[in-house]
Amino acid sequence: MRVLEVSAGDGAAAYCAKLFRRWGAEVTRVEPPGRAPAAKGLDIYLHGGKRRLSIDLRAGRGEVEALAAQADVVVTDYAPGLVDELGLLELGGPATVRVSITPFGLSGPYRDYAATPSTLLALGGYTFLMGDPGRAPLTMPGNYVYYQAGTYAHTAALAAHLAGAGTRIEVSMLECLASLHQFTDTMWLFGGQVRSRHGNRWENLCPTTLLPCHDGWYGVNILQNFWFPFAHMIGRPDIASEGELSTNLGRMDHQDEVEEMITKALWDLPRKVIFKEGQETWRVPVGYAATLHDLLEDPHLNARGFWRPIDVEDGGTRRTVLTPGSPFRLVDEGLPHEPGPLDGPGAPAASPPAAVGRAPAAAKARPLAGVRVLDLTRIWSGPLATRILGDLGAEVIKVESHDGRGGGGPAGVPTRATGNASAPALDQPAARPWNRQPLFNKLNRNKKSIAIDLKAPRGREVFLELVKVSDVVIENFSARAMRGLGLSYEEMRAVNPQVIYVAMQAFGQIGPYRDYVGLGPSIEPITGMTALMGYSDDEPRVTSKALTDAIAGTAGAAAVVTALRRRQERGIGCLVDLSQHETGIAYLGEHFLEAQLSGQEPHRLGNAHAVFAPHGVYRCRGDDEWIAIAVQSDADWLALCTELSLSLADDASLRDAGARRARRAEVDAAVERATRRRDKRELERALQAHGVAAGAVLSAPEYLADPHLEARGYFVELVHRETGAARWDGSPLLFDGARGYEDWQAAPCLGEDNRRLLRELIGLGEAEVDALYADGVLAEEPASARSAALRTER
Repeated sequence: MRVLEVSAGDGAAAYCAKLFRRWGAEVTRVEPPGRAPAAKGLDIYLHGGKRRLSIDLRAGRGEVEALAAQADVVVTDYAPGLVDELGLLELGGPATVRVSITPFGLSGPYRDYAATPSTLLALGGYTFLMGDPGRAPLTMPGNYVYYQAGTYAHTAALAAHLAGAGTRIEVSMLECLASLHQFTDTMWLFGGQVRSRHGNRWENLCPTTLLPCHDGWYGVNILQNFWFPFAHMIGRPDIASEGELSTNLGRMDHQDEVEEMITKALWDLPRKVIFKEGQETWRVPVGYAATLHDLLEDPHLNARGFWRPIDVEDGGTRRTVLTPGSPFRLVDEGLPHEPGPLDGPGAPAASPPAAVGRAPAAAKARPLAGVRVLDLTRIWSGPLATRILGDLGAEVIKVESHDGRGGGGPAGVPTRATGNASAPALDQPAARPWNRQPLFNKLNRNKKSIAIDLKAPRGREVFLELVKVSDVVIENFSARAMRGLGLSYEEMRAVNPQVIYVAMQAFGQIGPYRDYVGLGPSIEPITGMTALMGYSDDEPRVTSKALTDAIAGTAGAAAVVTALRRRQERGIGCLVDLSQHETGIAYLGEHFLEAQLSGQEPHRLGNAHAVFAPHGVYRCRGDDEWIAIAVQSDADWLALCTELSLSLADDASLRDAGARRARRAEVDAAVERATRRRDKRELERALQAHGVAAGAVLSAPEYLADPHLEARGYFVELVHRETGAARWDGSPLLFDGARGYEDWQAAPCLGEDNRRLLRELIGLGEAEVDALYADGVLAEEPASARSAALRTER
């Protein structure tokens, strides 16, 4: 493949093109002459391996057009005005996929707003959730916004290329953020609850937080099913299964007491020992707050070959540094039991590869039409990955357990369960509540459901028959779960050599941590995020967003289209080994490079920025009302002073960004004295009129009613068979101006498609299907409901 990146920055387009380069595409980057270079670590991370050309887009239009004519994909993140003026979405030929990534899209009230990651996170409903109650909310460090938008763009562009559809794809960063909340929106829309910030604590689970020990910090994510062994781990077997503290509700009522008890019990243990003993002795999801150098030396990451050595020029000398590799790997023959080479050359095609996009008449917004996916995932990361695939037109069949759990494999978190405080069920308790869980219905639109007992021999046989006629199988159980069911990659490959099997484990399929348990809140501290995020060096904070689930979800979708491209070339399927741990680290790649080049760990800067000043989150008029402001130039500073009537405008020395950084506390205090008299939305509009990047810090009710998202038609209304019509988050992708909502379907009811799928896909007759129901292999209601019905009949 040939990819042309047209960009003046180091953000979403650069990351999108990096993902293409990572898997072998020839990438040419066109950047303007005289462009100021990025920080060295960021430059190496985003642009390594690219051919780089400095071309003025006006004077050198012919040269750019010639490059685009040879490109399969053209991607740009220039501002909408320049996209229009320079005709950047007209570059290339009829089959070229053209991608525009902008902060707010190419239309709508905010189209021409200035933006930075911090202002987008504020408007997208993230900043409001992060940090301590009573203090300024924290913005997330790093380039999460750019990298998520770049991943979405890569997935959509590659899907369109696979389908052979030349198209214009529009990606909005704000809409990417809106699409990547877990239950923030369902809490408000279906429960009337406004999710808020709680420091390092998770809103509805105890203990799920970051706690101190004598040499640092460690994270715990103790769901109810992990409480019994964890209580023993902290030396309190008396509260493991009896008393008020044995239940999550009871622990929530005594959070301070519980956290103090844990802290005292584990204080003398080093954080890495807590991690190792918690995982290997007690098998509970704990992590530790890793420094960047901890991770560069981590035995698991090194055993998996995650870090890639590269030679760089540093101060006139050549040196070798480590950069993150891909968080997923593609393997032809299955994984070895011990670490070893995982990427072989592949075998020549024994038969024509399965077609991608087998429905040529499909709308361009559905480039994966004709691809069939068996989805065994649960919780958030996996369902998010398959939701993206379903939104892009794939036929996603959710293989659920016959007892109503979210996935078809071993016991896990039952995502169809009701009564979850983080995503309350609709207030209709008498009518099949397992089909009414808002979080499940949010994550599983555009899917079909088959509820089957994979532990039953006949259930396993039926599943393998489905594997024969499918393109992709995807799961996110523990590393040993599917093998324990007799459904390993080798067994699936035996019935379908072209199947792509995606395993999305916490720590991957091989390595010292392969059997460790991990959920987003316990994985996040081990990615390096807590080395960057916090109010100060002594106050680390987590995002309380289960961040690695959202990153792994988009990475999972990208992995599928990457594997489909590979199958198209080689004619064989593969195993995709995706580590959620590694996906989080990959989003901080430039920070790992900078740490090696400088030899120092980063400082936690709170809401400050290493280059821009002032840059922060400032109080506005009202209770807990805030605005994010990012001054990016001396002109921005003067405009801010004018709008806020700051006397500091008269200080000539502060017209230099370095001086403003040196006097950061004084400058921030002056800015906040002025902002706290202003309404956040009014001030946002006023600053944007001056060209200053600003975004009000929005809560769920606010961003869900945002006029820009409304004007762009981002939200979608779907009619569920049992719950009726409801409005949901939509897709951040437009294909030739269309989102494809007219073809979308609400989430399925449990087992809704059992009969039709088994009849149409593997040819079972009605009598055979009836026998599967009679034997309990198939179901349309959980086992608990069937048992209750039998008791009632008796």
